[in-house]
Amino acid sequence: MVSLKFTYRSGQRPLDGFTLKRGVGQGAFGEVYFAISDGGKEVALKLLRGHTDAELRGVSHCLNLKHPHLVHLYDLRTDTRGDHWVVMEYVVGESLASVINKHPHGLPTEVVREWFAALARGVAYLHTQGVVHRDLKPANIFIEHGQIKIGDYGLSRRISGSEGGDLSRGVGTPYYMAPEIKNGNYTASIDIYACGVILFEMITGRRPFEGETPMEVLMKHFLDTPDLTPLPPAYRSVLARALEKDPAKRFATMSEFAKAVEEMFGGCRDAVMALPVPPPAGVRQPPGSRPQPPPAVVATAVVNANDVTVIPAARPVRPVSRPIDYLPTLYPLPSSGPQTARERLTDLAAGFALVPIITAACTAPWAVFQSQVPWTLLGRVFLLSTVLAWAVMLIGRLPKRSESNPWGRRAIQLGVGLALGVLAFWLDGWALPSNHTNARSQDLVLITNHRLTPETFSIAVRYLFYFGLTVALCRWWKMTDRRRKERVRFFPLLAAGFWGVVFLFLWPSESAPMLLGVSVLVIASVAAQAASPWAGPVVVRSRG
Repeated sequence: MVSLKFTYRSGQRPLDGFTLKRGVGQGAFGEVYFAISDGGKEVALKLLRGHTDAELRGVSHCLNLKHPHLVHLYDLRTDTRGDHWVVMEYVVGESLASVINKHPHGLPTEVVREWFAALARGVAYLHTQGVVHRDLKPANIFIEHGQIKIGDYGLSRRISGSEGGDLSRGVGTPYYMAPEIKNGNYTASIDIYACGVILFEMITGRRPFEGETPMEVLMKHFLDTPDLTPLPPAYRSVLARALEKDPAKRFATMSEFAKAVEEMFGGCRDAVMALPVPPPAGVRQPPGSRPQPPPAVVATAVVNANDVTVIPAARPVRPVSRPIDYLPTLYPLPSSGPQTARERLTDLAAGFALVPIITAACTAPWAVFQSQVPWTLLGRVFLLSTVLAWAVMLIGRLPKRSESNPWGRRAIQLGVGLALGVLAFWLDGWALPSNHTNARSQDLVLITNHRLTPETFSIAVRYLFYFGLTVALCRWWKMTDRRRKERVRFFPLLAAGFWGVVFLFLWPSESAPMLLGVSVLVIASVAAQAASPWAGPVVVRSRG
């Protein structure tokens, strides 16, 4: 998780009447903070940056929308520095993007049906108010107590035809942008198209168009026909119409789209809108009782915190006639927010305790199948692997740096590698002479008056260079990232072994077997991955 730098710190009061507690998200249009009013009310404050006029226009379109499922926009304020702030309801919940990411092969059919019905009604409500969202995507849709909430209205605007200007072109997220956006057309059809992409992604776990660059994705939206073969045959005609290049051939309204989806799922027009939420793990409900909502999860969705729920209240919520069969992993939704210092320390301590067990398990087969290997050598492999795994786990808990500039990480790793080289040199039986006996003119005299023979100095330098370079070049931060794709991956082991072999020309083979250096790197990469906490990947998509 990338560490974000915010303009304000906890405890500051840039806006009269509110005390900031922490920053919770940043985007192209501003920063979002969790704050407490002087009266004790929890709110989200968004500091507008960049295209302030566009953001103010979007907020003004939704400021006075009244609905029980709307995330209220309380006020629009200006501080003493002239900066604009949006005061809004503080919302907790998991983003739809995170849920989809946890189910790469698609969500359960009943979940897709109910959530899309709520999404469609929310978007339809916006359209009846004359507002088009323009940036509908799973990262801007949240699930709070089983209810869909549509958020991030910074790009919303009044429904209009073709208009010029930079801000009316290319606004949105490429994966969900309708083809007509290139002409500056902002009608309800672009939201319908985006909802079609979202529905495709909910069903299949992936988007209809992918690419290496945003421009490549956009060109596919403009020119290519989506491949609907991953969809069940009964779904293809509905999705094909929703993803038509020509807006005139799409569904005319979100209500029409929602009705077609209900028929597609074999349901009726009056589908239930409120999702019953299964109880948390380990809690058993009485027979015949209705599942109750779980406690609110940690606030992670407020990264896009100007959220608005727009499900019409005119249609009553109907109870389901039978329980919905959910995947057991879908609820309760885990938090993907940052860990507390206590949690990080606990995870680190547990990992440290696990590392020696893993390194011993990796070293044991060597002793079993290579009985001629000295136990002292196996002990050195075990100790060096354990120390290296501990070190990379520890530096993995340091504040994250930009992925585009990893040299700060590599500099720290270089220091770790040099220290490991010193330890390897010492374990090899080498030590600084304590006296001047048998001193030679070629010896290197240190400032402590200790002497190093040329042979000793050469071996020490080779140990330092070998471990310094190999440890610096491996991407240990990827191996210990909580959000890595898999707990233990083969490629980092291969990379560690590769660098270990590449720099074997530096290894002091006259002092220790070459296999020692390579095995230390590989075993440490196994232990660091297996012992580091793993929470699975999280989808983070930037605005625009």
